[in-house]
Amino acid sequence: MTVTAATQRSRRTPWGVVLLRSLVVLGLAVAVVLATAVAFAPAPPVEATAVPIAEPEAAAASVEWPDSRSAGYGVVGVDGSARTSGSTDAHPMASVTKLVTVLVVLERHPIAPDSWGADITLDSADVDALGAAIADNAPIAPVYDGMVVTQRDLVEWALVDSAANAAWSLARWGFGSIDGFLAAADDFAARHGLPQTDLADPSGLDAASVSSAADLVQIGLMAVDDPVILGTLQLESVRIPGIGIAPNTNRILGEGDIDGGKTGTLRVWGRNLFATAVRTVDGEQRRVVAIVMGTITADGIDEQMLALVESLWDDFGERVSLPEGTVVAEYRAPWGETVEATTTADIAVDSFGDIVPSASAEVRSVQPDAPRGEVGEAWAVVGEERIAVPVRTGGMLPGPDVQWRLANPVEVLGWYGLW
Repeated sequence: MTVTAATQRSRRTPWGVVLLRSLVVLGLAVAVVLATAVAFAPAPPVEATAVPIAEPEAAAASVEWPDSRSAGYGVVGVDGSARTSGSTDAHPMASVTKLVTVLVVLERHPIAPDSWGADITLDSADVDALGAAIADNAPIAPVYDGMVVTQRDLVEWALVDSAANAAWSLARWGFGSIDGFLAAADDFAARHGLPQTDLADPSGLDAASVSSAADLVQIGLMAVDDPVILGTLQLESVRIPGIGIAPNTNRILGEGDIDGGKTGTLRVWGRNLFATAVRTVDGEQRRVVAIVMGTITADGIDEQMLALVESLWDDFGERVSLPEGTVVAEYRAPWGETVEATTTADIAVDSFGDIVPSASAEVRSVQPDAPRGEVGEAWAVVGEERIAVPVRTGGMLPGPDVQWRLANPVEVLGWYGLW
């Protein structure tokens, strides 16, 4: 058979067939490449989904409340510990007012713990204040025109001996006038969240100088936080020129762990007593403050305060803020696999009564098929102390199988950052 050019042309594969074959081959190649890419694409990290942490629970404090018009207590260093009983209204503070007066003045004119503060020269107005205090049958510190005293002298005479004129002189010196002091006291109460505290005078002889048990607990906590005030409240006596040694008016100082306080008595109201006490509990020093308002007899208010304070010590102890094994997060992969993250130990805190701090947790993402391990931590904060425990996954988070990958190619190819 003779092959001619025409015959060759007739046997040549049509271009359309060639194109089709090429497309099929290319398509198969692309399919193989895509299938390989889908099958072996590295799965991305899986972010955690937070699991709500239940609020911790504990039994309320068991307190022996006094049979008085109003009472309250608070624990130093335990936020939210303050509690009250009885009337929630404002009542005359009597000489407990002097504690507020000293706080207001020392905020403006602080005294270093090893200092006596400013020198103050008294004048005729201070002598007049002495006369007014004598007329009211109030405790006094003898003074004279031109007498030079220190700032700490007036603080000690006012808080230890409860000298009414000492509080008056301290307030006038601190703000230039009694009106200036009263304006500063109003501002102090507003800034410190004491809505029921209102001073009409610096010494509490005026029944219009009032506060509530709730406010006085906060005032007490502020007072014991100042080393000068706490140190003064702890003095057994003070020397006053013209009188000699004047004992602390707090008769239960040194009893039942009580190491400081301030008394107050007003005929139209009755007796008030602020006290602070300290005891070592489970190796840690704990301080409480308490207020009893509106009793009749001195023995009665002393007994009630001692019983109230004594009842508080058993309410200190260890509380579990978050138990071991608590699920704090879940890892939910798009391909249906899940794994939990749990705490590895109890978060135990030293606290009081039913005051147990809430716990928080923070975890990072996990890589599929990675071994189980630490992924973050959970913690609770008590005062300035942060107590933390590790959080671990309960197992390995399996990666996606081939079947899921081939069924979800668009999502898998997106792991390469293509879209």
